[in-house]
Amino acid sequence: MSARSDYELLGARALSVELAGREILHEVSLRIGAGERVAIVGPNGAGKTTLLRALGGAVPITAGDAILCSEPLRGLSRSTIARSIAIVGADLSLPFATRADELVALGRLPHGSGRVGPTDEDRARAAAALDRVGAAHLAARDVRTLSAGERQLVLVALDLAQETPILALDEPTVHLDLRHRIAMVDLLVDLSERDERTILAIFHELDLVRDAFPRAILVSAGRVVADGAPSEVLSADRVAAAWGIDVARARRLGAA
Repeated sequence: MSARSDYELLGARALSVELAGREILHEVSLRIGAGERVAIVGPNGAGKTTLLRALGGAVPITAGDAILCSEPLRGLSRSTIARSIAIVGADLSLPFATRADELVALGRLPHGSGRVGPTDEDRARAAAALDRVGAAHLAARDVRTLSAGERQLVLVALDLAQETPILALDEPTVHLDLRHRIAMVDLLVDLSERDERTILAIFHELDLVRDAFPRAILVSAGRVVADGAPSEVLSADRVAAAWGIDVARARRLGAA
């Protein structure tokens, strides 16, 4: 990664997205540097998932730019994007039998190591990714037989196997029980601090954001309404306004 002070690993410049004739994001601007750990928060329908997908080139941009590795996303090839950012969705459904380790090995495709199938190196990296998320015991299981929480772990492993500098996650703790939610957050912190990966994740659990993320971006009605330390972004007034609840209720829910 570049050490230049002007290096912009990931960002948006007046980015707008319109889907099915409806504006989902309106002139969003943000800048994320290498190694940052950032949570995206906001109510349902705010545009959080669309923002994550637009930054990864998965939805068309109506106006403005998404920036990846200091370059406009529109000028980058799909393979370059896939080697730079991995997006972990909120769920997975497969209509056919697939072993968990075979699915995770698909994360190696952007690297073009195996022309007709995964190489031994790909399989080794897939196994290491499953082990990293605590799911090595699921390697031989048909993904269709896994619980929703187990599938979520396999999805994270798949994107770890992709070995990108940026890991973008859409509700990584969805379907997980309390113990596994804590383990997932600990994993994201470790990936950020030990592996120096940039982490961008959508969360609904504001307490986890305050505990584990140095920066939070609050999205409401398709706009970024606050960006900074969680203690400032998740104030009672802001939480009340964004989620449409009264300030007293926001304070009881743990807002600052």
